[in-house]
Amino acid sequence: MWSSERRPLSIRLRLLLFLFAGLGIVMLGLFLLLDRGLDRQIYGRLDEGLKARAHAIAVLLESRPTQEALAELQAMSPEYAGGGHTDFLQLWDASGHTLLTSGSNRDAKLTPPDAVPANAPYYYDLVLPDGHHGRAIAVRVTLQGRSGDAILAVAEEREQVDALERQVHVALVSGVMLTSLMAVVLAFLAVRGGLRPLLAFGGAARDGAESADLQADTLPRELRPLAHALNDAFGGLRRALQRERRFARDVAHELRTPLAEIRTAVELARRDAQASPALEGALDSTERMSRCIDGLLSLSRYESGMQEAQLEPVDLSASVQRSLQLAASSAQRRRVRMHLDAPPECWTQTDPALLERVIDNLLLNAADYTPEGSEVLVRLRCAGTHVDVRIGNPAPDLEPGDLQRFGERFWRKSPAREASRHGGLGLALAQSLAEVLGLRLDFRLDGGWLWAELGGLNRLDVPD
Repeated sequence: MWSSERRPLSIRLRLLLFLFAGLGIVMLGLFLLLDRGLDRQIYGRLDEGLKARAHAIAVLLESRPTQEALAELQAMSPEYAGGGHTDFLQLWDASGHTLLTSGSNRDAKLTPPDAVPANAPYYYDLVLPDGHHGRAIAVRVTLQGRSGDAILAVAEEREQVDALERQVHVALVSGVMLTSLMAVVLAFLAVRGGLRPLLAFGGAARDGAESADLQADTLPRELRPLAHALNDAFGGLRRALQRERRFARDVAHELRTPLAEIRTAVELARRDAQASPALEGALDSTERMSRCIDGLLSLSRYESGMQEAQLEPVDLSASVQRSLQLAASSAQRRRVRMHLDAPPECWTQTDPALLERVIDNLLLNAADYTPEGSEVLVRLRCAGTHVDVRIGNPAPDLEPGDLQRFGERFWRKSPAREASRHGGLGLALAQSLAEVLGLRLDFRLDGGWLWAELGGLNRLDVPD
């Protein structure tokens, strides 16, 4: 099941997203600025050339009679006479009648779309008489011998300028994309290289939690205060764990002899006297205390590393059957039926004593905590390369939140329930022993049943 809570992003992903987004915005802004500036420069030069040409023609028209000015214009600029299609010219009087047109503009198609202002040139785009796209300028001029202002329009093809602008645009886009790609690669390498000391520090901190202190002098300056703080915290935790384990071990050792004496005295009293509920209760209490002390000693030895697993081939089917026989007395007392579903043989490589103790604790816990008159199911799967053990029993009182506390020392769902027979260390010991064996011990609720799942064992092929 997927979690409904949104997981936070990693620092590396946050930095990469921030850098990529920032670089993308910067590159986009740079592209827009450069593109706009280049377009303004390219088309500004075209407009300046048209303006200079229109001004020269206007000065000529205003200083000469119309026909004489036209003849002189055709002599000075033969491109307006006709036959070409690069330059175009047209002149209107105040009434809108065409007074003068170039040979390249015989159809007189340079009319501006809007009114031409009196004191400023008017630029506009149009389709030229030859069908090409062009750029034109319209200005007001004063002709000799005529009343009112005439309008002079000078046009030029812009397709070459448009082609140049497209080439510049493609080159600009390619340069920006290449620069962005290089920036992304450099950002990725910079983030990875910058976080490498932090990742190494995380690994060293994980190892230093149970071993030596972190070497703060070899770390970057930014991580040294954190390393010193972690060293102090790890040192305090190690000292606290050592005190707790030493205390549990010492208490357990000190209590074993008095408890053995108490148990012997109770058994002698039972032999010499008639059956008494008080003596039976005292004997149950001593057995419970014995299991509690044995559990404390085992937890202390395995958690401190004083005792390690000894691996050898084990027939898991036979081991589970022996554990069922051990739990049979507790199950019969509570009228609990225990069913085993397992193959005749199932071999694996593990420590037989530790694994039997894990299964013993799980079976005893299931037999003692399942409702009276119910059943306990034990399923052993030995297929392929993996071996799995599942132990299930009805658990109507448990809730999903209780599973998080499984494995805590001395925890019970109901402290008063079965207090005379349980010390609260069975699941904690099973969890610790499973970790020593490198196995996974998980608990889950399914339809009112509690399932303990032991995984991580590998199947071992043993010749007949």
